[in-house]
Amino acid sequence: MTISDTVKKILSNKNRINLLSTSNKKGETNIAVFGSAALTDNQTISFVLKKETRSFAYIKENPYASCLILLPEEGSQGLKIKGCRLYLKADFTELSRNPVFLEERSEGDDIIWEKSFNVASKTEEDTRKLFKDSYLVRFNIIEARPIVDMGQGI
Repeated sequence: MTISDTVKKILSNKNRINLLSTSNKKGETNIAVFGSAALTDNQTISFVLKKETRSFAYIKENPYASCLILLPEEGSQGLKIKGCRLYLKADFTELSRNPVFLEERSEGDDIIWEKSFNVASKTEEDTRKLFKDSYLVRFNIIEARPIVDMGQGI
């Protein structure tokens, strides 16, 4: 699915809150807050997940997930809160060799996937050690919906 300009705008908001929900093959669920969500292109979003997390373990068992993206704004609450819901399916997982790839994504869609995510970083050795068990997980966006769906679309 190619996402709309509205969803792109939501995903480019640096103050957004990303809640990733996953479940394993038994149907046990998990939800976690992530700051690492990045729009990879017009059809995919990527997260960096630590190897020992429940989210990563569940994605390995069941590639389907959902993400609630909230835009905290003063005065917006309840049915007036802005954001969107994304329904996802993981299609790519790889050990992340570049812990700073999200900073590079601020340039937009012109960055090539390999350059942005999979080249060795020039960061200090301590930073590399911190991210040694981090995995880049890319998800296809299956569907995007408003937080409160009253038929308005998104």
